[in-house]
Amino acid sequence: MPVVVVEKKDPIGSEIKDQLALEITAVLRDVIKSPDDLISVVFHELPPDNTYRAGQPTDEALIFVHIRSGRSDEVVLSLLEAITDVWTRVTGEPDDAIELVVLQHPAKWVMRGRARLPEPPTV
Repeated sequence: MPVVVVEKKDPIGSEIKDQLALEITAVLRDVIKSPDDLISVVFHELPPDNTYRAGQPTDEALIFVHIRSGRSDEVVLSLLEAITDVWTRVTGEPDDAIELVVLQHPAKWVMRGRARLPEPPTV
């Protein structure tokens, strides 16, 4: 944890995925002080008829950022802005072509290798 899930209708090339994963990992490390070995970035490519906004087909990316609870509103906003910056620069898409949401989970509900993760660093 953190886990970033990117859902997108149009395929994203391997080189773009690699760059996004590297840069999103760096953002999480820098903004919320998460160690690299806890950060996962996952890409889901959706069938063409599976994304809609306002009842109309859309190609926007939906980005779900799961983190452990305990970060301030300011830190969460910085995280959203930094991921938006990475996305627009790496993909060339406008910032209104993505929607991001941060979901915070109590650390006691997060487990890796049968061990609960510690509380997040205070930032």
